[in-house]
Amino acid sequence: MPPETEVISCPACKHLVRVPADWLGQTVQCPECQAKFTAPVRDGDRLTDPVLLSRPDEPAEVRAGRPDSLLWLPAWGLMLVGVVAVAADGYTLFTIARDPAGFEEGKRAQAVQVAKWLGQPPEAVAGNALVRAGPAAGVAGYGVACGLAAFAGGLAMALRRGYRVAQAGCVLAILNLPELCCVPGAVFGLWGLLMLAGEEGRSHFVREGASG
Repeated sequence: MPPETEVISCPACKHLVRVPADWLGQTVQCPECQAKFTAPVRDGDRLTDPVLLSRPDEPAEVRAGRPDSLLWLPAWGLMLVGVVAVAADGYTLFTIARDPAGFEEGKRAQAVQVAKWLGQPPEAVAGNALVRAGPAAGVAGYGVACGLAAFAGGLAMALRRGYRVAQAGCVLAILNLPELCCVPGAVFGLWGLLMLAGEEGRSHFVREGASG
């Protein structure tokens, strides 16, 4: 004797639904997620797969509150890279401002050691612009700006506000080439850009209508 009811997995939310046998092949609604689907029919000893017909749209507030795990890692990564860049380049700027001559002497000594290690004459570093305080301060200032932008971009992702700020932060994290953190910055920046380019990434900022 065939069973009076069948237990079916909702194709939308996988909730188990008990369906009367005489409803098989008809349109039913999941009591859990309210999705509508065609109940399977019996094919010998087995049931066919249910066919999803529609699922109710979630309110914007629900979608905005759903955690997006693929964006959390680049968000925190960008903030970390930003803090490191600002700290390192800020310290360089402080050192230059306190003692420009001492900074140049120290950088020149480091460059000579690197030249010897590479088998090059020490004189090769004499004309290097980065051993002078002025150009070095410019590079450090650029690093601070990129670090602040990267931090702001990661914070925008974490707060789900500021879609364009998040994009700009990713780009500048990639372009912060003078810093030692340029490799992780490029990784997190590219990751963030790829995620933000998709519809799911845009919906991450749905509260401010970031589709534009």
